[in-house]
Amino acid sequence: MNRKKCIQIARSAMAGRRAHPQRERGYTFHHGLRTARMALKLHEQISRPLEVSESLLFVAALFHDVGKGYEPHNRSGAAAVKRLLDGQLAPDEIKAAGRVIREHNLRRNNLRCWTASKIVQDADLLDHFGAHGVWLCLHYSAIHGRSDQQTLQFYNGPQYQAYLAKSRKALNFQVSRLAFDGRVAIERQFMDRLAAEAAGDL
Repeated sequence: MNRKKCIQIARSAMAGRRAHPQRERGYTFHHGLRTARMALKLHEQISRPLEVSESLLFVAALFHDVGKGYEPHNRSGAAAVKRLLDGQLAPDEIKAAGRVIREHNLRRNNLRCWTASKIVQDADLLDHFGAHGVWLCLHYSAIHGRSDQQTLQFYNGPQYQAYLAKSRKALNFQVSRLAFDGRVAIERQFMDRLAAEAAGDL
């Protein structure tokens, strides 16, 4: 498997497309690449055997949202990799990557999901928090014309706090929860500083 070639294919398939009205063009590619790299780092700290090779874990994570915009995107994504990675992966590898992609968003009652799928689930979710969580929040605010005060009100409000609690509960591994807590602390630090500057702090 040629990882660089797979990244090129992912870039061609996703980097020019706007798959979500509240995300920038190419978000699915960049999010996929970050998720793939994070999945490898999580696996280094999780002492469980994988059902797939590390290279295949990377590729499945890279393409996990390739079906975004064609719902259910987990199933359309699994179908898409059969076409996109034909000739790059062996048939059994394509089948395994497809399973991880199908399972990447099945966080409820995921006892039957592979460990590889659970790692991708966690990496996928973690990429929505921390510095990138701030980026997503500000990007959303810009699209919807929210002021800094409106953004802070949303961030400090019950809806976002419930989202944080629900997201943390959905994580599969302790290392993921620790990473989540660190990322949320980064968000909190930024938003506290934004609030201070909005109040005229030097």
